[in-house]
Amino acid sequence: MDKKISVAFIIVVSVFSVFLLRLWYLQIIKGDEYKRIDERNRIRVIDIPAPRGIIYDRNNNALVKNVLSYDISMVREDMPREQNALAELGGLIGLSAEDILKLAKSSRSPYETVKLRRNVSFEEVARIEARKTDFPGLLVEVTSARGYLYGQTASHLLGYLSNPTPKQLSLPEFSNVPKQAFVGQFGIEKSYDSILRGVAGKKIVEVDALGNIIRFVRIQKPLKGKDIRISMDINAQLEAERSLQGKTGAVVALKADTGEVLAMASSPSFDPNLFVAGIEKDEWRALIRDPYKPLMNRAIQNQYPPGSTFKTITALSALETGMVSQKTTAYCSGSTYFGRTFRCWKEGGHGSVDTHRAIVESCDVYFYDIGKKINIDTIAKYAWAFGLGRPTGINLESEAPGNLPSSKWKLKVKKEKWYQGETLSVAIGQGYLTVTPIQMARLTAGLVNGGRIFKPHLLADESPELERTIDVNKGNLDFIKRAMLGVVYESGGTGGRARSKVVSIGGKTGTAQVIGGAIRGVELADQHQDHAWFIAYAPQLNSQVAAAVFVEHGGHGGSAAAPIAKQVIEAYFNPPKPESEEGEQGDASGEVPAQAIAEPNQIEVNQVNPAEDTTSQENREMEGD
Repeated sequence: MDKKISVAFIIVVSVFSVFLLRLWYLQIIKGDEYKRIDERNRIRVIDIPAPRGIIYDRNNNALVKNVLSYDISMVREDMPREQNALAELGGLIGLSAEDILKLAKSSRSPYETVKLRRNVSFEEVARIEARKTDFPGLLVEVTSARGYLYGQTASHLLGYLSNPTPKQLSLPEFSNVPKQAFVGQFGIEKSYDSILRGVAGKKIVEVDALGNIIRFVRIQKPLKGKDIRISMDINAQLEAERSLQGKTGAVVALKADTGEVLAMASSPSFDPNLFVAGIEKDEWRALIRDPYKPLMNRAIQNQYPPGSTFKTITALSALETGMVSQKTTAYCSGSTYFGRTFRCWKEGGHGSVDTHRAIVESCDVYFYDIGKKINIDTIAKYAWAFGLGRPTGINLESEAPGNLPSSKWKLKVKKEKWYQGETLSVAIGQGYLTVTPIQMARLTAGLVNGGRIFKPHLLADESPELERTIDVNKGNLDFIKRAMLGVVYESGGTGGRARSKVVSIGGKTGTAQVIGGAIRGVELADQHQDHAWFIAYAPQLNSQVAAAVFVEHGGHGGSAAAPIAKQVIEAYFNPPKPESEEGEQGDASGEVPAQAIAEPNQIEVNQVNPAEDTTSQENREMEGD
């Protein structure tokens, strides 16, 4: 009996010894580690996104806003493991079990808060709150979301937001940006993201076993991003967008004496509000697969032949080198020969024209004659000086450089020498020459502001950056400018549809051929119609605005692009009045204070007669260019 008691005693002592040893191991050896684990289970760190800065236009009109958003989050460690529970959670918050697992795997830590849904409705919030006890760690967070007040308007300029990419998160400048934050990925939102996004805050809370917050340990408030005022004029922008509806193309308007971007529209467009809560897969696929490429900013990313708008540079090159004078004449019979027949757009020809009338009526034969004699490198020299052949440097992504041909370029790229016959095509803006709408807007500004080339910029308070002042004869620039006014106001001018009662507008039409050698009188399918261009400035004296309008497959510059330029320029100089002011400040005639504009009848221009009714002739003439 004593022996049995002794054995039992030894067993009991041994068991207690094991327990004591295990307790000593857990508390002394592993105590600190388990304490840390316990703290991590008890303490949660929740990121507080910073409200982004507001973007205003040049006249302090808000273009975006920050709105309250209800987001659904959950700590990865608290997510259910069982498939049935995952499916139940997914049904509650509107996600599949696979999507929840994918989001969970993207987190860097088991104790990181994972954003499951953004910008959910109040009804969804109520439903989720009622079931929170079934899913410990499920959180409803009130955050700030972006709202774009004008929808698709200026979407290519303003851009959109999304979560930072893995590449961005690896960069030093994103070290303090929460993974679930929204950052700029396109347009101004991207270019000025570091200014707009602010500094995220943190909320350190203590939770119970069900994930309910017991107390706030510490709150570090977020710092709101800085507001910015951009140079865009919302009235001009809205008119550009409206005028391009149903068309494919772009409009760029610059402040001629500073380089500020007043309007930049690209059509078709997209709604940046789609990205506010994280764009759905189907919506994203639809955008990137759309054959009209709505995400493409045609104002800076697409390259096209400039057509007859380039004749301004051809004429200036010939005047500067003394190849022609302002009074040099040529006879246009409708075609000329140089190895092959080169046809003018006007089948019967223009007859005898001097340099001024050649620009006004856009006579191809006159410029072919220049192309027969001028060196391609001379044209390239002046075109380069006015900013063609390279990006403008605007602070937006993926700007295309265009292509400026020269003898050196052809030898390098084509491994061939340059032939004089090829210069004839370049002289009228065809051939190897390609440009972007923003390049043509800046070129126009240089022509009318005395040869000063400014870097286009987007911030209203940014100082103008003068890249260069071109060494050209100011008399020749004034001559080109007067001829551009004649394009709009003289009889036979190809840009009559840009004529305005609000402000004097000068310009140059252009029609860029899509299919070479098209047969006259043969109707082409829409996708084979010529591209339409119009470059413009206003007013004639102390020119403030320079613009370029491009309509893809629009047909003729005079009929498709010139009216758009007129409407955009008028919207800038004569914006719509608030309802409270209507009837108090002038009538509906569209007139503006005399000191603000220079009316056509105040300017001495050859053959200008604004009162003359030449509508029928304009309609005939402009169809050629």
